Amino acid sequence: MRATGRAVRLALGTALLCSAGLGSMWAAPAYKTKHVFIVVMDGVRWQDTFGDPTHQFIPRLWNDLRPQGCLFTNFYNNGITVTRQGHSTLISGTWQRASNGGARLTMPTLFDYYRDETGAPAEKCWAIFGKGAYAFAPYSSFPTYADKFAPQFVCGGKDTPWNEQNADGDRGVLEKVLDVMKTDKPDVVFVNFGYTDHAGHRAKDVAEYQAAIRNCDELFGRLWDAIQADPYYRDTTTVFFTNDHGRHTEDFHGHGDSCEGCRHIMLLVLGPDVKKGTTVDTPALQIDVAPTAAELLGIQTPLATGRVLTECLAEPLSLNRKEAVTDTARQAVALARLASRDMLRTAGEYVVKSMTIDQVPADLAGELLARGMLRAARETGDQRFLDWAIGWIEAHKTKEAPAGLPAAGAMLDLPPEKLTDYLPTARAVGDALLAAPDALPQSLPQRTAQLWAGVFLGRLAKAARGRAYADSALARLTHALAMPSPEPSTLDGAVDLLLLGQAAWCFPREEAVGKAYLVALARSLAGMKEVGGLWADPTVSVLNVFAIQAASEAGVLRGLAAKPAKTAPASPILDALTPWELAAALGGRVAKRPEAARKTLSTLIATRARQQFPISVELLKYNVSEAGAYADGSAMTQGVFLLAWEQPAWSYGGDSPWPPGKEPSQKVAAGRGGRQTGTQPPRRREQPGRAESGQGKED
Repeated sequence: MRATGRAVRLALGTALLCSAGLGSMWAAPAYKTKHVFIVVMDGVRWQDTFGDPTHQFIPRLWNDLRPQGCLFTNFYNNGITVTRQGHSTLISGTWQRASNGGARLTMPTLFDYYRDETGAPAEKCWAIFGKGAYAFAPYSSFPTYADKFAPQFVCGGKDTPWNEQNADGDRGVLEKVLDVMKTDKPDVVFVNFGYTDHAGHRAKDVAEYQAAIRNCDELFGRLWDAIQADPYYRDTTTVFFTNDHGRHTEDFHGHGDSCEGCRHIMLLVLGPDVKKGTTVDTPALQIDVAPTAAELLGIQTPLATGRVLTECLAEPLSLNRKEAVTDTARQAVALARLASRDMLRTAGEYVVKSMTIDQVPADLAGELLARGMLRAARETGDQRFLDWAIGWIEAHKTKEAPAGLPAAGAMLDLPPEKLTDYLPTARAVGDALLAAPDALPQSLPQRTAQLWAGVFLGRLAKAARGRAYADSALARLTHALAMPSPEPSTLDGAVDLLLLGQAAWCFPREEAVGKAYLVALARSLAGMKEVGGLWADPTVSVLNVFAIQAASEAGVLRGLAAKPAKTAPASPILDALTPWELAAALGGRVAKRPEAARKTLSTLIATRARQQFPISVELLKYNVSEAGAYADGSAMTQGVFLLAWEQPAWSYGGDSPWPPGKEPSQKVAAGRGGRQTGTQPPRRREQPGRAESGQGKED
């Protein structure tokens, strides 16, 4: 049996003291707490619980439990005030943004840390949710942890006694918790009582919502009574009674913004190591719960960003120093360090140091690398990156076709002041392609070669404003689309999708191009590991990401929604797909009801390529090595990573709460199809607010 981090420290300390004859006088410091429960009353405002001067809806919490514990009066969710994000933040100690029904949380959880450090089996950690699977993912996407230390997890549904539909559903949650306490005796328990939020959304008047709070208050009291009545848990268990989010200050029916009602929530902590009958006015945040729970359990949370709430502890021992004491934790900390670098600069420096110009041939991969270096130069201002790209262009430029195609394609991404000097050469290559329609790179499959030439001519048409180039581009693209397409989720399939994405960027209003792109995209998305994830192959992943970015910026994905309207789809391209094209996109037989197939396709693309897509992009950073190579560091993968990478700039959490009335936002990179000025759309910002939340579920 492997030694745990806590056991190793204890053994070493004991050995040292025994050698000095002091073994009998020494014991490792520890709290009385051996078990932790984090218990959530879903979607309730502070003003409806402890902030209500009458406390009429929480008589058990106020009269019975509060005198036994510590109440925080300034406890806030400064992140996204929605169910999945709130719960994910509570259990990880980091601000999380994966929306309801969407991606997994992106950082390790208290379950991960506890099971990894103590060697506890899965049944010693439980997550019991009245809400459905849309509300919580029990393990993260962080590479070194993933599902290795996942807890046992149950969630509510139409056929389960525990659910969010009514007060009986909350009672069912309590009964499930009590049953698990008897059978598995878990040490870390995460509980969601969901009816309060459901009532808030559906109540015809505030009294129904208040009654749900009153019911949950009674259940909280019963849970605490059961803990005290159980010899296994009595006097060794700390409970955090809290909320995932509040509700709008003025209208209790909704939530999801940065108003006081949505952010200000309750936190009452009870346990053998907690000060009794105390009130703490010091500001505290949701990210502080997991580190505090870990402190009491004597384990580390090396990647958590919250602090230990020492204000509530009778005798703080400073056990959670956020150290990495296991192999998994050390790997995680090292990976997080690498992932925190300026990725464009790191990847660009790898090219400068490791890839000489004469080592990178004049082919599609070389063009993509040169374009990637030009983007890195533009974003970072590093002259070395621009010099490398221009040096490669100079080494391979020619006015002949198809030999001049790679360098000419890279030229179109040059800064405006440089493009002026090189545009005549690019036009000469374009003219050569017009004069010789059959001139194609022989090293590529014919479909790939035609797509590449068509994309170049389309980009050239934008830069040089030449109609003849656009007509020739469309002719080549049409010819290519008539050829068999490669299998999705393979390298050939990813290259195909990348070029189709570039083609869609060039010709966003061309129905044939748009339809071919949507079909290929859907086939590729079906091979994605999961919502908010990537593909098994990191090279396929980065090529697909770039393909999605280019078409998205051109507006090709506009109108696709996870819950399409009952009327005709808002996407003309989706509406134009034939039953046979829909079958090809969804990998099935021709649908008898094309509208149902269109809705399925819209949901697939909207969920994986729009709503949860920023989280997929962010996962790319874990494939960058210490040296700065993405995946295998080849010209194509390195170049496309430089073109695709964008660190989401999430504007919330910690010391940076949202501005009043604003929702969180993340930057979306521009320039996926061409150069920044003239052939690129302007930067834009997308809002991942309520439109993302839920797949039709309450949040």
